[in-house]
Amino acid sequence: MFSHDAHKTIADLRDHLARHDKPIAFLFGAGTSCSVMAMHPEGGKPEKPLIPAVAGLTQICASEVQRLGKEYEQAWTKVEAQCESDGKSPNVEAILSRLKMMLGAMGKQDKLLGLDHTGIAKLEETVRRTIAKVANPDKIIIPEETPHRLLARWLASTSRQNPIEIFTLNYDVLIEMAFEAERIPLFDGFVGCYRPFFLPDSLRRPETAPGLNWVRLWKMHGSVTWRRENQDGRARIVRGEPDDSGEMILPSFHKYDESRQQPYTAIIDRLGRFLDQDDALLITSGFSFGDEHINNVIFSAIENRPRTHVYSFQFEELADDHDLIRRAFTQRNLIIIGPKTGMIGGRRAQWRLDEPAQFVDIAFELAPKTEADPQPKNGLMKLGNFVNFCKFLHSMGDR
Repeated sequence: MFSHDAHKTIADLRDHLARHDKPIAFLFGAGTSCSVMAMHPEGGKPEKPLIPAVAGLTQICASEVQRLGKEYEQAWTKVEAQCESDGKSPNVEAILSRLKMMLGAMGKQDKLLGLDHTGIAKLEETVRRTIAKVANPDKIIIPEETPHRLLARWLASTSRQNPIEIFTLNYDVLIEMAFEAERIPLFDGFVGCYRPFFLPDSLRRPETAPGLNWVRLWKMHGSVTWRRENQDGRARIVRGEPDDSGEMILPSFHKYDESRQQPYTAIIDRLGRFLDQDDALLITSGFSFGDEHINNVIFSAIENRPRTHVYSFQFEELADDHDLIRRAFTQRNLIIIGPKTGMIGGRRAQWRLDEPAQFVDIAFELAPKTEADPQPKNGLMKLGNFVNFCKFLHSMGDR
């Protein structure tokens, strides 16, 4: 039976990451933030994620909407059904995107989901504020050691001809906190000292951005630190302290207005420019490929740039009919690393470890010994877990 050699797969990845001249970027989804466990306020054992994944966040938002009253609960149920009828998962990001579209299309006297414009606005604001509150946890429950700090330490141990770029769909500031703690300079497209403002040109023109030792951080869906302000009759996006308003929570690409649209369009364009480089490497973690606009940019790049490679680390196994799996059958520069199987070279197969390797304790877990198989070769790949992935990166800097 055909299998994928776990040792060779990880060795190939290490070789890619070790090259100083290779353009490298990471794309982090909700699975990276939810890998961090919240500190127990009374010093007990951590029991839950610091920031829940999309499914957990959806449940929290649904509970907050129920508190508004029966008509809002019914509106939530209706918009969930609309998402499902369109073939989309009825998660909070899809729901918020749909509510924002409704607000843009409604007149003051119109009714949708059984609510008038004021009611839809209240529903949308409740969802947005709930997301922002959850993505901005009390500092007392944020652990001092996070996987993001291991990522920062690995980056500190490397020198490169191209700046590392991090694209994230998360609204929280875990990356910012970790990198500042490790004294790694970050650039996020905002410039200025008093009230830094978003400068789209800094994403398009390298000469307007800092040097190569500055890691680029692109927050594709907005941030709890962003807000919109008007100055001299012009709207702009500024960055400040985190707050719970959720004004710049932007789960998808819609023309709310030019100022809100600008960060997303500039950053999605930056992703396309990165992938258009020869021999570029994009590594995704905690990303379920649920954003169609991001997917289109990635899939277009791997179709047109055979030397551009995408490694997708998945926490759980993907179904055979998942779009990512189907594309990997024909796109050999798309590598999917799941816990039980991998998609490499257009073939899906289970993992096997034929020889001992230094990384086994971090990246791979052999199946338990049995009487029938006292020396098992099969096992589970652990790099789909963001914690193990960052430990793996950190181990590279130690050698």
